[in-house]
Amino acid sequence: MHQLDKGSFRDPKGRVYIADGQVFRTVMPVAEEDYKFVLNSGLLERLVGSGRLVDYKEVNPEALGPEASGARYVLEHPKLPYISYPYEWSFSALKAAAVLQLDVMLTGLDHDVALSDATAYNIQFLGPNPIFIDHLSFRPYRKGEYWNGHRQFCEQFLNPLLLRAKLGIPHNAWYRGSVEGIKTQDLNAILPLNRKFSWNTFTHVVLQDHFQKASMNKKSRAAVSSNGKLSKAAYQRMIVGLKDWIDSLTPPRSEKSVWGTYADDNSYQSDEVQQKHAFISRFASA
Repeated sequence: MHQLDKGSFRDPKGRVYIADGQVFRTVMPVAEEDYKFVLNSGLLERLVGSGRLVDYKEVNPEALGPEASGARYVLEHPKLPYISYPYEWSFSALKAAAVLQLDVMLTGLDHDVALSDATAYNIQFLGPNPIFIDHLSFRPYRKGEYWNGHRQFCEQFLNPLLLRAKLGIPHNAWYRGSVEGIKTQDLNAILPLNRKFSWNTFTHVVLQDHFQKASMNKKSRAAVSSNGKLSKAAYQRMIVGLKDWIDSLTPPRSEKSVWGTYADDNSYQSDEVQQKHAFISRFASA
């Protein structure tokens, strides 16, 4: 029997099972047409080839056993060395994951494919490199559609990064206590007025907070849904602009850390320093 991965229980498109170093993903009937479209588009092959998507192969459902009951396809993936979560990541790791998410979206649009969501939990790390892991998040692009995952992307990627870049506050503790991310209304509430003047911050934080509050009443929600469509070119420009902005974000340089003087202010004896240097050298080489 293969054990259902604890993080795989909500998606009707398919589930992930693990046993003896093997990782399997079922593709259920509801996801069959989307999977075949994305597969035939060449996107999955392109992303795997560039190291942006975890590898996969279709296998006989018998390899999974009774858990494959009802599945149209069964995919096998290599097992990642470890699993980490966005609230554990450093600023630079979260930033790299955000850029990868947007890069995957742009590549998908080249193949007329969009992502059904923008959760940070669909990204893991192989060494220092982020990699996308959910093959069933891809679906056919619908002409004129808006980015339905924008709010989720902001809460799980952008807002935690802005918390550090704009206010010097690490995202980790807040994110760990609110695992779906940092709400835009909360970030907007604590941002000083002079930090809201940039076009990007005004668009993705201030205006988004306004629209989210407006959508709480039915009339406003109906008005928003009746707006015109978004061209693919405009969709791509929005993602490119957001990617360039995130790529430019850095923590405040004046920020000090208790570890800043650790190399000179510590309790190591000289032989212990040498042992530590030797250990780190071996670890880094491996």
